[in-house]
Amino acid sequence: MSIEKQLNIKFPIYWNSWPIEEDFAKYLINRIITKRPINIVELGSGTSTLIIVKTLEKLGYKYTLTSIDSDESFLEGTKNLLISEDVFNKNKTKLIFAPIKDININNINYKWYDLNNINFDFDKIDLLFVDGPVGGFCKNSRYPAIELMKKYIKEGTTIILHDAKRLDEIEIVKMWKEENNRIKYVFNIETERGGAELQF
Repeated sequence: MSIEKQLNIKFPIYWNSWPIEEDFAKYLINRIITKRPINIVELGSGTSTLIIVKTLEKLGYKYTLTSIDSDESFLEGTKNLLISEDVFNKNKTKLIFAPIKDININNINYKWYDLNNINFDFDKIDLLFVDGPVGGFCKNSRYPAIELMKKYIKEGTTIILHDAKRLDEIEIVKMWKEENNRIKYVFNIETERGGAELQF
């Protein structure tokens, strides 16, 4: 059965090289169903935002999704996508613009989201989906996610990283494992572009 039928999506999803691939979306759906995360943070918005929200709405429990993106026009497109499927609720899904800024971690410069003006109304992230920033900003552009959100990453937090077959993401997972002894396991997600799941 297609994802569109599973989630009662009215309009066909355009599966191309930019959004998450369909087999990865199926994995994401499965993890939401089995883990039932309450507080979800998504780095990089788009098709995945719709998939996450439709899955959560079908499950029917209380949740918050915070989707962060550095492209305002892309965020607007994501909002329109949710509106077209009648699932946009600003009390449940927060679409937040965060410009890219220079960040130094361990004497290495990165370009990552500016979170200074973002206030999370929870103290723990249950699911962190890392699909941004785009790789072109700098080498290992997604590496700062754990370091800069560590106050919200606690026992029981699940992190899912997309595009884990790319060389940068392979290196990022290795760095995360070496630097975080709280990680209980790392699981490779075997899809077209690959993924990694880390459990704290």
